[in-house]
Parts: sequence; C-alpha cells; structure tokens
Amino acid sequence: MKKTDGAEKKRATTEPESLQEALGAYEDADCARFHMPGHKGRGMAGFWRDGLIKWDVTELSNTDNLHNPSGAILAAEREMAAAYGTRASFFVVNGSTNAVQAMILALSDDDTLLLARDCHRCAVSGAALRGIETDYILPRYDEKTALPGMVAPDDLERELTRTHASAVLITSPNAYGFCADINGLADVCHRHGALLLVDGAHGAHFPFSDALPDGLGGKADLFSHSQHKTMDALTQAASLHLGDCRISIDQVRRALAMTETTSPSYLLMASLSWSVFMAARRDWTRQAERMTALKERIEALGGFLLPHDPVGHGVYDRDKTRLVIDVTGRGRSGYEAQAHLEANGIYIEMADLRRLVLITSPNDDERWYKRLLDALTSLPFGPPDAYAEDGAMPAQQPETVLSLREAAFADAERVPLDAVVGRIAAEPVGVYPPGISLLMPGERIAKDAVLYLQKQQELGGALFGIREGNVFVVKEK
Repeated sequence: MKKTDGAEKKRATTEPESLQEALGAYEDADCARFHMPGHKGRGMAGFWRDGLIKWDVTELSNTDNLHNPSGAILAAEREMAAAYGTRASFFVVNGSTNAVQAMILALSDDDTLLLARDCHRCAVSGAALRGIETDYILPRYDEKTALPGMVAPDDLERELTRTHASAVLITSPNAYGFCADINGLADVCHRHGALLLVDGAHGAHFPFSDALPDGLGGKADLFSHSQHKTMDALTQAASLHLGDCRISIDQVRRALAMTETTSPSYLLMASLSWSVFMAARRDWTRQAERMTALKERIEALGGFLLPHDPVGHGVYDRDKTRLVIDVTGRGRSGYEAQAHLEANGIYIEMADLRRLVLITSPNDDERWYKRLLDALTSLPFGPPDAYAEDGAMPAQQPETVLSLREAAFADAERVPLDAVVGRIAAEPVGVYPPGISLLMPGERIAKDAVLYLQKQQELGGALFGIREGNVFVVKEK
C-alpha cells in the first residue's frame, strides 16, 4: 500500500508502557477528536472532571437498583422516555450491544427474525443466544457512490412475504449517518403483523433538533441508542426503548438482566441522565449549520467529495452533523488519508477504502475545524482514480447449511482464510467499516467472498471474524 507523505511522522502518542500512559499521552497531545464519545473530552465539566471517584458507588438504600428501579433511576428513565417519545425507556450500562441483544431475547419462542446483514455482530450473538429462527435481508450498495444502502420498504415487503418473519431488526442510522425510511418500514412490518426492532445506536441525538432526522419514538417497537456516541455520556452508556407493542416492560427488564452486569456503574448511569438533560440545551441546529459550511470549505480544496443529500438505495435521510469525505479525487485511499490526519494530530471515527468518517458534536472545539482543513489541504495528490473501483461486496446470499445457533455453538477450528472455501462459518465475517457481514454462522463460504476479503485486507481494510489470518469454521466430523 502506498504511504501518504507525512504518514511516517511521529504520531500524537508514543508507544505506551501502560493504559494510563496511553490515555495520558493522548490527553497531553491535545488532538482534534472527530470520534466518539460525543462529549469530546471537553463537554462535561465540574464533577465529571474533579469529583468523579466519589460518585463511584454501588446499590445503596438511597441510590436505587438498575434491575428493579423504584427511585432515582426509575425517575431518570421516565425522563428519558418523555424525551424520546416512548412507552418506557431503560438505562443500559453494557452499551448498545446489551440493548440489541435484549431486544432479541425479549422475543418469544414462536417468533422468527428477519435480520439485516449490516447489523452489528451483537445482533448475531443475540439471535444465537435466543435460538431464534433467523433469515437475512441484504441492503443494496449504491453503484455510483459505492456506499452501502439501507433496507427499503419495498425490500422489506418482498422479504416478509417470502419469510413470514414476525420480527425485523435493521440498523438506522448506519455508521455513515444514513437513515432508513422508518415510517415506511414500520407500516410494512405492522401490516404483516411483525415487530420492527431498530439498532439506532448512532442516532441518540436526533430528537433534539428539527435539523436532524426524525427520532424513532412512535415508529419502532423496540430500539436502542448509544448516548455515548454523540451526546454527553461516558463510553458504554446506552439505552433501550419500548413502544406500544405486544412486548411488556417486564419482558424487557428480564431480557436486559440476562446479559447485563449486576454491578452497574453509577457513573455511567449518571452520565446517561446528564446527557439527556444536556441534549435539549446543546445547539444541534447550529452544529448542523456549522457542518454544512465546513463541507463547502472542504470541497473547495479540490479532490474531496461530501454527500449533501441522502444518497444510496433506501436512504431516506442523513445526519447532517456527520462528515463523510470521499478522498479518491486526490488519488488516495481512506486509510492513507486517515494516517495523514493522525500524523497531524487529528483522530477520526473510521475510514474505509474511499472515505473518512468524522463524528462531530456541539462540544467540538472550533479550532479543530481549522486543523482539519489544514491537514486536508496538505494531503498530497496521488495517481488519478487510483481507488476509483467501487469495492462492492458480492451480492449473492450465501448458502445456509446450519442454523445460526447450531453453527455458533458447534465445535469450531481455526483455518487460514485462503483455505476456507466450502467450509461452514462459525462466526460473522466481514470488513469494518462498513461492518456488513459477508458471512454469517451456518453459511457455506464461497470463493468470491474469500477473494473479496483478501482484496480489502490487501488495500488496508480491517476484517472482523478473522484472527491472525484464521477463520473459525465448524469442525468437520
């Protein structure tokens, strides 16, 4: 892979001897933070910086109990439910991973699940733990932009007619900030008598400004949010929300308790309450306006392309506070551009073959935008169209041999990636970003899938479900 000029410069952090040193070095470097958590290391003052340790307590007579709340936690959850327009909301301290799994665990033995393949791997684990019958729907790529699309209502209509699933789980927004037509999807689901479950981890801030996409309250039957991704909450602070549907509040609490710690962090819960309080006081409308202006300045540099409108199959809306920068006009990959930014003290949320993705929030320091513009200006041009290929995933659904649960809990062995064609996957496998599973547990591994994974890895992509070049596959008898 070609190296960006400056990529070999000393990074913002030197090789640490301990985690404390690594975090301290990152703090001292005063980097521009275009990544989660949304407080950006500067949005939480007072106690959060000076008195943190004193609030790290356990369940006391006056601090309430997360798994059976009746006091302060219950009151805070009700405030959250009012903010998100839900029948009930629940604090979650194990991230949206716990919330998504709880949505699936709350389903009944008679339910069948239609799972979008761009789901987080925690949804796959949740389906395996529940032992629920699972089928898949594949969001389509947009051929022009090579961006992953969203599940569209007509796609869902077709797949529900085929599978007769009683629950559907989609991701919206995705990591690029693109949103599905939730109203349309909800109409299709409810017409078929199915529940709509949404992993909305990246959209916790939406209800707090008309400049942002619509919230999920009143549409989805169950949905999750990760307040830590974009709002003033500590990492792992998340929430689960229940609409008016056949799932009861007791079912949700029981499902959460199955996988959530019995020693929840009161710091995380306090930050959840704080994040909802502050979200209504942060100027998200101004932040969207700031990013619209910044996008125009970035494009004026030349060689960069940013989506201003919803683009891609099934994409209904987009988060205007999230920057998605296509750098291929400079003849560079997203991975090269990311290395160049880091060499200039700028850390972003993620990069793919073509793009950079930056999370912004009202807590951003205005000086960071100047640093970003300077770093992008100095990104040298490479060969024209060097990364113009679309990089689209194989569109064919793999052959299912075993159920998801059978494969996930089967005896497995590690096999090198170049020797797995024809074997049965025991774990989800794909490229992150965008995080769409090319293979699900129980599916036979095809040659085109292996070639795609190898190509993306060669270009600098990070593979998930692969450890030290090996894939976990079901052991042959």
